[in-house]
Amino acid sequence: MPFHLYKSWNEGEPPRWFGVRIEFEDDRWVATCQESNAAGEELGVATAVAPKFYGVTAEQAHRRMVEALENTYDEVAPASAGV
Repeated sequence: MPFHLYKSWNEGEPPRWFGVRIEFEDDRWVATCQESNAAGEELGVATAVAPKFYGVTAEQAHRRMVEALENTYDEVAPASAGV
């Protein structure tokens, strides 16, 4: 199950971290997103950050979730980018 960590923020607000999980479900890929800490540990927030996004490929489902974050926050950067 691939996991991607993102740091997201709006101007003048502290950053928030989100973990995006990609799983194969039935006949499609599904991306889910939960608020996390900087280490990638989910915070256990009862409400999902965004709805599930589906795709024919794992990359398509992942990209749809990242686009949802980009539509909500001024800046979205993968943790692997050294943020």
